[in-house]
Amino acid sequence: MARRNRNKNSTGVKGPHSALTEFLKSEGITDAFRQRREREANSGNGSGNTSQTGTPEPNNSGTNNNGDNESQDTSINNSNVSSRNNSPILSRRTSQRGNSITPDKNNKKPDDEDEEEDEEIQLMRKAAKRKLKAASKNSRIRKRRTGGQPDDSSSDSSDDDSGDDNAYTDTDDEDLGDADMKKFGDKDICVDCGNEFELSVFSRFINEKSGYLCDSCNKILKERERKAKANQLNARKKRKRVAQALLNKSTVKIPKLQDVCIKKITENIEDVDVLGDIGHYNLNKISSILSKNRSLNDKTISLFLSPDLKQISFWDCSNVDSDSLNKIASFCPNLESLTLFMCGQLHNDNLEYFASNMKNLNSLSLNGPFLISDKMWQAFFDHMKGRLIKFEVRNTHRFGNESLQSLLINCGSDLTSLKLSRLDGLTSLESYKEISSFIGKNKVQHLEISYPTNEDIINDDIIIDILQKTGESLISLNVDGCSALTDKFLIEGVTKYCSNLTKLSMKNLDQVSNEGFTQAFNEYSKINVGGLLEVNLMKCSDLGDSAIYSLLNHSCHTLVELSINSLFKISNEFLSQISTNDHHQFKKLLKEKIDNNESSQQVDENGDELHYYHEIHLPLLTYLDCSFVRSVDNEILSLIGNHCPKLQIIEVYGDNRCNGKATFRDDLMVIGRQSDEL
Repeated sequence: MARRNRNKNSTGVKGPHSALTEFLKSEGITDAFRQRREREANSGNGSGNTSQTGTPEPNNSGTNNNGDNESQDTSINNSNVSSRNNSPILSRRTSQRGNSITPDKNNKKPDDEDEEEDEEIQLMRKAAKRKLKAASKNSRIRKRRTGGQPDDSSSDSSDDDSGDDNAYTDTDDEDLGDADMKKFGDKDICVDCGNEFELSVFSRFINEKSGYLCDSCNKILKERERKAKANQLNARKKRKRVAQALLNKSTVKIPKLQDVCIKKITENIEDVDVLGDIGHYNLNKISSILSKNRSLNDKTISLFLSPDLKQISFWDCSNVDSDSLNKIASFCPNLESLTLFMCGQLHNDNLEYFASNMKNLNSLSLNGPFLISDKMWQAFFDHMKGRLIKFEVRNTHRFGNESLQSLLINCGSDLTSLKLSRLDGLTSLESYKEISSFIGKNKVQHLEISYPTNEDIINDDIIIDILQKTGESLISLNVDGCSALTDKFLIEGVTKYCSNLTKLSMKNLDQVSNEGFTQAFNEYSKINVGGLLEVNLMKCSDLGDSAIYSLLNHSCHTLVELSINSLFKISNEFLSQISTNDHHQFKKLLKEKIDNNESSQQVDENGDELHYYHEIHLPLLTYLDCSFVRSVDNEILSLIGNHCPKLQIIEVYGDNRCNGKATFRDDLMVIGRQSDEL
């Protein structure tokens, strides 16, 4: 509530002022001004006031002051209103009886006020002229980029740009509406494809190119932006999954009650039946812990089997015999996905029983099934025809050429995931060539062909043919250990066909050169604008600074996991520059030297010429493996830790200059320092 005015001189409650009173007040015409005018009139010759021109002025003054005030107020008001209506620009002068009265609060002279008004008008004209110049300049830029020639008026305007803004003439007022500006419905040239189109309200203006896009180019740009946004969302989800999956590499100061209970259950797994139902999520967690401790056996496996299960993953079946493995099909007939790793006791009868009893099985992943014969594999694929869509097999010498051919013939067209790793029975080059012939067009999403028995079996042409067949649908690609691959599989395969790839693993590809990798990823942004989530370049020994820089330029905004293990050509200067702000003093000096052709005087620790690298932001990077990278030291470790806010784990095995003196964030886990105690 507002305070009341308790001044004794207060006249009481004041009502609202009229518009005319407010106008007079803003012009400096107040009661004090009127009283001063009245005193000047009364101090005259006594017969009434006369103006300087001799015109008599009627005087209604008398003993009644209120009447004088009202009369003079009315006269002055009428004079001001008339002056305001007749002037094209609002003037602060009030004409009365031929006298030039300037009722300004600052008591400025009329000439000074005219000059002030003229300056204001000049400023308005200068602003309008600048807008005209900007519009003409944009028009000339568009014409040059589309191959047209600017007209004479544009040339004249260009000449005027170098002149003084004060050189403004009256004729410029007529040019304000003549700017060469496009309107809706006019014809224009697309700044991307160069085709002519009609402007509409949906046309998109590109600031970088100073022009509009046609409808088709606008749709392509929108699709690229949509994919980039989707990949960024997937990257955030992936980062969360990675953080949850770091079981043995995460430090928990105060464990959750749930984790404490699960640990206690695993210690007393023999008596777990008394707990009853503890939920599928907790069962999977217990299963992972038991597999890690090799505690999964014939008795404990029954805990994880129930008829309503759709998916089962056992990561260590070393202590589970053949009869217990049959329980999976007996107790879980509705199973759709089955993963058995280290399943050395899996027999032919088990695989046959799986195929006949689990009618809904469509995904099978086996690691180490070396007791399954070649003929049994063929019979299994004959039985699974039309059902199997995901297949993974690792570490067996009995999966031979005929087995792969049977898989491709019966299930190749339906496969969405195919992973073949360390299969010594695949000895024929022709067997791998048939993959591209039988898989469905743009259907395979996950492909792995890694560690063949002979490096010459997998060459560039085989991988390129597969990528040409299924590149658009491919999400993850793993070619670890295929050391016969060269730059060709990247330049003519990945960068041409894999537009949606998010995961790339290419360990031990020592024939991929630094220049070829750089060229490939500089071109890759043309078809893959989303970026990669996981990249593993372990022991690609020829890769150096430019290769990693091109990769980071392409995928820095989505990268979650990165391995540059054993890339000894990466320099300390490169890692320092990409982790330092571009406004830092040492980067400014380096850039000036390079611009002045003085960079030849600066060499890095390997004796190579220094280059300038912009800062690279890695907002989602969670895991980094820079082991056996000789340039990584305490300073680089600190820079990377501070520069990557989401980084949780960094491995530095073999980096001898990383020791206990390194400083980094408290929530960053550094693994592999020689000074760390085990």
